[in-house]
Amino acid sequence: MFSSNKMNRFLPLVLVTLVLLLSSCSERSEYGEASDYEKLGAVSTDTTAPTISSLSPNDNSTYNSPATTVAVTFSNKMATGSVTTNTSDTSCSGSYQLSSDNFTTCIKMSATPSASDNDTAFTATPADNLSNGTTFKLRITTSAKDTSSNSLASTYTTNGFTTSPSGTGTIKGSVKVDNGSALSGVSVAFSIYGATVATATSDSNGDFSQSSLGLGEYSLTYTKNDYLTSSQSDTLASDNQTLLVETMTQLTDSCSSGTISGKITDAVDGSNVSSVVLSAYKGATFIKSTTTNDSGEYSFSDMDPGRYAFYNLKSGYISEWFYVNACGSKEDQDNSITTTLPSDTMRIILRWPKTAPETAQDLDSYLYSPDGSGDWHKIYWNNLVQDYGADGTVTLDKDAKEPNVPPGDETNTISKVRSGTYIYKVYNYSDSAADTDAEKTNLKNSKAMVKVYYNEGTCCTKKKYYVPNDNGTLWGVFTFNKDTGFTASDNMTTKDPTANP
Repeated sequence: MFSSNKMNRFLPLVLVTLVLLLSSCSERSEYGEASDYEKLGAVSTDTTAPTISSLSPNDNSTYNSPATTVAVTFSNKMATGSVTTNTSDTSCSGSYQLSSDNFTTCIKMSATPSASDNDTAFTATPADNLSNGTTFKLRITTSAKDTSSNSLASTYTTNGFTTSPSGTGTIKGSVKVDNGSALSGVSVAFSIYGATVATATSDSNGDFSQSSLGLGEYSLTYTKNDYLTSSQSDTLASDNQTLLVETMTQLTDSCSSGTISGKITDAVDGSNVSSVVLSAYKGATFIKSTTTNDSGEYSFSDMDPGRYAFYNLKSGYISEWFYVNACGSKEDQDNSITTTLPSDTMRIILRWPKTAPETAQDLDSYLYSPDGSGDWHKIYWNNLVQDYGADGTVTLDKDAKEPNVPPGDETNTISKVRSGTYIYKVYNYSDSAADTDAEKTNLKNSKAMVKVYYNEGTCCTKKKYYVPNDNGTLWGVFTFNKDTGFTASDNMTTKDPTANP
């Protein structure tokens, strides 16, 4: 017989054995071992609601093709039968809706959205081409469900994308080498929405032109044997517009890597701007970033040869792109930036870089302001301000004349844009006599550029104008009227800038 002490020691072992046996039995069915699905099903139910991962066209984008398809990508694999749209009329039915009138009506689609990427991406094609110059919003409703029957957490509505306005226009420009000489035989490819639609070749003056282009944002790619391929983008925005793009400096393929350096200054007072974050891109590829020091200076080392786009970012200042070249080490790649503007304020910045050979030393800005009586007030180096009292002022904030060498910049501010027409011109004061043909070419070889910022309530309208490849000492840049907007002039003369326009 067992003693009570022996029984007490044995009883726990019996209980543990029973527990193990019962546990083993619980994982068995009448058909044997329980399946993994049976073991895990009770604890692995997916309850995560799907979300929108990406859209095409991108939200808030402009100048998309009128014949675009519309695509949405979800975070989860979707039940294809839940992603539906209207294919018979203009009613806003289905979980996938596209509208140009805030969903009073919806665009008829050619078929049910097609699924791809393991049923996460869905593409729908309008039954007819989308209207030009129109904003379209996409709405995905909670009827869209994933394969676990989880609905979209809430209805998703985009801000919209805008199709290209109707019409055609012309893009023209010039190509030069680093010393300012014209470069002929450069092939220029015009691409829009990822497709090349036209090509042109630069002539003996380095000029090229392409007409009958549909409106939208174009990428121009420049190629020639023994030279580095380069590119730039600009937007053909209105019917019958002639768009002058920035003169392209084509670098030889013998260029070596080096350092890009320069200074960032305030466009109004010329002070150095510190702590500006500069991000360098080559094409669409991010390369590196840096920050300006207390003297406004920046430097990028070990930069492969080619053309770079720099994006500046600093609180209180308007962010924008500017472009530099790398071929060995290049200094004086400067830029001036402006603070954000109050409503109904315009700021005009003339800037010209240091060139080799030097072509323009002292350029002067001339702003012709309407006085309401049919006459003009001229704002330039000898007349710095026009005070309209309660109607604001027009000022020459910065006049680049000390020292009298490039790079330089001049800045005008219109504190309150008035009714009437404003005219802006640039005068090559350095060659005011223009006695020789060479003097008449210095302005066009200066690489001068005019930047305009206008806060018309939603800041900011941004415009850029590039000096045309024509002889002259007076460059008519643009006109502006509140009713008609900006109009590029792009003409070169040898007229006296102090005379009325």
